Parts: sequence; C-alpha cells; structure tokens
Amino acid sequence: MIRNTPPGTVLGAPAAPLRGYVLGYRGYRLALRQPLRRLEVPTDVVTVALAFEGTMSLTDAVSPAAAASFGSVAAGLRRTATVAEHAGALHGLAVSLTPQGAFRAFGPLAGELGGHWAEAGDVLGPRLRALTDRLADAPSWPARFAMLDGYFGALFAYGPDWDPSVHWVWRQLRHSHGLVPIGTLVEGTGWSRRRLELRFREHLGLAPKQAAGILRLQRTLNALTAHEDHPSEDHRSGHRPTGADLATRCGYYDQSHLDRTFRAMVGCSPRAFLAARRTAAALPGPAERVTDRVSGRVTSTVLAPGGSGS
Repeated sequence: MIRNTPPGTVLGAPAAPLRGYVLGYRGYRLALRQPLRRLEVPTDVVTVALAFEGTMSLTDAVSPAAAASFGSVAAGLRRTATVAEHAGALHGLAVSLTPQGAFRAFGPLAGELGGHWAEAGDVLGPRLRALTDRLADAPSWPARFAMLDGYFGALFAYGPDWDPSVHWVWRQLRHSHGLVPIGTLVEGTGWSRRRLELRFREHLGLAPKQAAGILRLQRTLNALTAHEDHPSEDHRSGHRPTGADLATRCGYYDQSHLDRTFRAMVGCSPRAFLAARRTAAALPGPAERVTDRVSGRVTSTVLAPGGSGS
C-alpha cells in the first residue's frame, strides 16, 4: 500500500556514520497537470531513484536517441547531461551517493554503471523490490529515510573499499576542481597512465580526465549561478566577472573554450542554461521550480515543453 503522502519535496540527511558515502535523500510526490521535463547536468554524484508510482523517460541531452523508460533507476557518473521527463505524477525517493559510496554498495558494478542508466534492481539485487514496497508503506518521510539508513548501512558494512591509490587520485581531483595534471596523478600513484585509467574506471566508471571535466564543469556552474543568485554582491564589489574571468578561474583556455566544453557536456550554452533556471524559478508551482537535487551542487533546471536550450 502506498501511503497518501502530501505533494511536495522533502530532503533528508543520512545518519552520521553514512555521510562519507551518502550525500542525502530526496523524497518527492508530484501531482502535476502536465508533463515535466528536467535537464540533469553532469555531477560527481551516483543516484538511485526508487519509484512508488510513475515512470521516467531518460535521454541524452547532447546526443538525443530513443528515450529509455524506468521505474526505479540507478544512474552512474555521466559526462553529458540527461533530459528526464515524466507525465506529471511521480512518487518516490532518490538516494545521492558519493562515487566511493556507490562502489561500497554496488561493488564492481559501480564501474560498469559509469555513463549509463540501469534498472535499480539489476544493480542492488532482487531484494530491492521488497525494500521499495516497505518504503512506500512507511508512515512518513523521516521513517523512510531511517529505513534507507539501515539498508545502506548494512551494504556499507560489508562492501569493498576503494584501492588507496584510487582514493588518493580522487582526492587530488576533488581538491583541485579537476585541474590537477594527469601527469601528477601518474607520478603520485607510481602507475603507468594506462593502468591509472584502467583502475580508475573500475572504481568510478570514467577515466580520470573525464572525471576532471565533470568537476571543472561543476565549479563553472557554481560560479555562474552564484552571480545569478546573488547579484547584490557583484554590485557592492563594483565588478561582475566576465566570461573571460570565469574561464580563467575554472581552468579553460578562454571563453570560447568554456562555451564549447559547456555545450558538449550540457547540450546548451551557459547563457541558455541560466535563462532556463530563471524561467523555472518564476514558475507558480513549487514542484515545477528549480530544485537542485544535492546541497552544494548545481544539478538541474526545468525545461520548457519540447525544448532543451540552445
């Protein structure tokens, strides 16, 4: 039985012992009168969405192909954005995992998930159906989040650890926002460039250079949206950063390089992405407005029907 949860979105934090692996929980129940399309940009987050009601259609925003339909879905790290669409009725919750948490929960399947979407049951096993039914029957979102703490806590207790060298490489990439030279990573691990790429792919599903691109994009998105969300700070400082300023700060050769890379990963220009977020922020219904899925990361915008920016 699915409990009659009020419409809306609720965020939940994992229990303290899980916070190196789980970034957060997001419960949602949408009851809209029209379909909703969202653009989900590349992030350093692995997502598991568990559906109580409704399905989502997913397609690549950069190289559109036939959409894949999912109820519950696991999404690995992706170099390109995803367009997610549903008919307006959607009820379920999403778990946001760090790459290390995904490896500990999924084992080697975490590496195979890179760049892909998969049925969540194929990744987490047949017991996921029973878990989803229990979650749907729980009396409240806090009760559901507590159940997820128990489920993932058990997975993490016996899951595999990252190779220490892979952990070191990921830490260098994160701390530098993707700007550390690959040669430095090769030297630090003592591995060949080919072995570094192989081992990193086994753990995260992408090569180090690809993961660096995602981290650099996230820094760019944070900088772009910070100036959109807090224009008064630019006014007080007397200086609004130019495209060239942002390009230099975020590790691109110039503004043209930033724009080309952004389009290749997101499927639209930075200007179009920001315009879509402004439009979405003004929508009348809370469920239709921009809601980034993970605190501290720019993850999403709502798209106009039939459009994906330009």
